[in-house]
Amino acid sequence: MNNQHTSVLFLGDSIVKGVSMENGRYKVLESSYYNKFRETVFSRTKNGGKFGLTSEKLLTNIEKLKDSKPDIVFISIGANDCNFNWKEIAENPDSIHFPTVVKSQFEDNLCSIYDYFLKNKVTTISLNFPPLHAEKFFNFLASKLSGENIMKWLGNISRIYYHHESYNNIFETVTRNYGIDMIDIRSRFLRDDNLEKLIGIDGMHPGAAGHDLIYRSITDHLLTRAIRQNQIRVA
Repeated sequence: MNNQHTSVLFLGDSIVKGVSMENGRYKVLESSYYNKFRETVFSRTKNGGKFGLTSEKLLTNIEKLKDSKPDIVFISIGANDCNFNWKEIAENPDSIHFPTVVKSQFEDNLCSIYDYFLKNKVTTISLNFPPLHAEKFFNFLASKLSGENIMKWLGNISRIYYHHESYNNIFETVTRNYGIDMIDIRSRFLRDDNLEKLIGIDGMHPGAAGHDLIYRSITDHLLTRAIRQNQIRVA
């Protein structure tokens, strides 16, 4: 990257923001992958990560991003789309409940987001979802709500993981169809022997070790990308 002229924007949810859970409270990690990137890559960067951000909310406010004038945007979106209103589920386990953004709408939104950045000639790099730790996530919910009722609606804990995975699969498919670079952080999490230590107690947010893995995934990708582009120029 050209350190003087490259402007980088990170877009996404609370993981992008750097949120993790420590001692039962959410906080922004000083050692988040974004902070490490900003400190070591020396590019002009902006963190557009927001707690609870969905593809719907991002698309609604996407025109406001023009003021940022990014050369490169890193996108990680969709984990909140697939979430449910667990309080309603705990109170009404026999009812039908839908995710925040249904799959078909998530796919359409993601296409529109990519269309926007392609139209504006912004280099786009996407990060897929870190895996959800289903057991930790369920236990976290059950510590605040009726675990018995949530399980009645779920049927089994593994449904949490596979539902989350289905949205990640949509994200990956759309990203590949658009020919957009994707950093596969999910596979790196799943290959790691210390997955328990990478994902926080709530089962959703990576801890410091998880953020370090994401940071290394990004820098590895950028190095590989730079080498590939240099080889193309030489050829």
